[in-house]
Amino acid sequence: MNTVPFSFAQRDYMLAPHTRYRIGGPARLALFPPTIDDMERAYLWLIESATPFVVLGGGTNVLIDDSGYAGCVLFTTALKEMQSVGERRYISGAGVALSELVRQVMLPNNFEGVGALTGIPGTVGGALYMNAGTANGSICQLTDTVSLLRRDGFISLPLTPDMYSYRGQSFCAAGDVIAGGTFTFTPSTRDETATYRHYMQRRKETQPEGWCCGSVFRNPPGDHAGRLIEAAGLKGTRRNGAVISDKHANFIMNDDNATFDDVLYLITLMKETVQHRFGVELREEVRIIRATSCCE
Repeated sequence: MNTVPFSFAQRDYMLAPHTRYRIGGPARLALFPPTIDDMERAYLWLIESATPFVVLGGGTNVLIDDSGYAGCVLFTTALKEMQSVGERRYISGAGVALSELVRQVMLPNNFEGVGALTGIPGTVGGALYMNAGTANGSICQLTDTVSLLRRDGFISLPLTPDMYSYRGQSFCAAGDVIAGGTFTFTPSTRDETATYRHYMQRRKETQPEGWCCGSVFRNPPGDHAGRLIEAAGLKGTRRNGAVISDKHANFIMNDDNATFDDVLYLITLMKETVQHRFGVELREEVRIIRATSCCE
């Protein structure tokens, strides 16, 4: 990694400001490709030089080690193309904020699916990676094709239901990069703006505000992670600057200069306590990026 042939490269780049936790040390190298062609060049260089890397978009669903990341962080935030291609189909780059897809495409056209995507932070790329959604549906259900950058270049992959699941997917393998997606929407028979306002208000009433990653754990089958954590008596539990929210137990807040270890301690406590009390294994929704995480 001695010679980096890109003007959009930065060494020892602090990651905390790029995450919703405001936690994370420096990446040894950060790449901010300004165009899709630059993204391909940067990606192929990473592959050819065997440089470990992780992909980061809005940083809304990650917890990054305070010691940073020893490889490269490849940012997709500049991939902001969003346009209609006819017949209620739209292309969106990975760097488009999911909220903008809702507000600029779905609401003006009164398309179905607003309840599934309202209030979810982050970018389209990150949403596709984790199949983000709510009890009303998920983003992959609205997706025709995903644009993936792989070792042999870009491919446009048609999605089928067997390729994704609750907060997960199988179409983006380790080392792949999601560059964007194509979505087909259906006109709604109800007022989707009213739906949007309802769910935004509901989130305001039920979810805390502040520095956090959103839901820490996926909901286990037939139950809710927040209910189990609350029933285990963990609401309000604090570890230095990190605290399990009093408003929603599936949220850990960076309340006062919390560290990676503070948040990780609470994550472990929540998992172990719920497993001991109820025999339920909680699975993280948040991505934990350690100093030597493998490329993904």
